[in-house]
Amino acid sequence: MNIQTKEKALRYFRDSLVSYLLVSERTCSSKQLTTTLVEVEPQEFQRLHSHVPEQMYFMLSGNGEMTVSGETCMVNEGDSIFIPSNEKHGLMNTGNTKLRYLSAAAPSFEIDTLNELWPNRS
Repeated sequence: MNIQTKEKALRYFRDSLVSYLLVSERTCSSKQLTTTLVEVEPQEFQRLHSHVPEQMYFMLSGNGEMTVSGETCMVNEGDSIFIPSNEKHGLMNTGNTKLRYLSAAAPSFEIDTLNELWPNRS
């Protein structure tokens, strides 16, 4: 059994966002799934980006504006957002508290991408 904790997870820092790598080829030999816990500071954002794996975000706390494929909607705690492969997406924290979401991507991100985004530091 492999149990990963936020405290021990590899971290990716960009702008006012922290992404904790939980399940991946780097953490537990997962070849089909990557999961992360992401925290975005108030009034900050995740830049628009795209990648091959499909992805879903599950909003744990906070609220914001989610953009997928040029469409923008308000998202809140408890919402689940599906992001198709290669579609541009990003998230703006419109609240006054930290926004937190769990991300799952399949198939797993390539090992080179994992190594680039989550270097050996925590």
